[in-house]
Amino acid sequence: MSYDHLGYTAEKAGGAISHASAETPAVALRLVTTYDDRTRRVDIALAGQESVKVEDGEATRFPTERLWPVVRELLPPMHQLQADPEGRPATDDRDPGPGFADDCRAFVALATVVEEKVSVRTWLATDEELWSVTPQSDGTTAISPAPDGAVADLLVWDVTAALEELVSQAERRAS
Repeated sequence: MSYDHLGYTAEKAGGAISHASAETPAVALRLVTTYDDRTRRVDIALAGQESVKVEDGEATRFPTERLWPVVRELLPPMHQLQADPEGRPATDDRDPGPGFADDCRAFVALATVVEEKVSVRTWLATDEELWSVTPQSDGTTAISPAPDGAVADLLVWDVTAALEELVSQAERRAS
């Protein structure tokens, strides 16, 4: 799967991603958030030193090194979602209590795509806490507390893994 598989070709983005061609593999991200009854969908293509975000058909270039600040600005304005990455461990191992669904104020899903590999992370946020939502192999869903900054930590983790996959593929082709 490539950036174009997400539905945004270079032509739709006004040519802003023409540098992310088949010759230059890109890591694609799709960020979906819901907050205050508003859902946002933003696609991001990482290719070399300059990347692009596309929202509502409008493409904006940014330096790839600013990925986290760009993503942070797209997240709902809640500290636990926007906290910087620090590799914090999960706070505890408890289930959400009664009324949890009513207490949730924000939803965040982040998909990282490289070639045919896709990683999807999902979180729910209440006023005070961040919760990770993880599908289980038996078809159920586990909801567990996540530390502030988990969105940033896993963004860095997933993008690093995607870039390592691209390097590995390039090394295999070169040998």
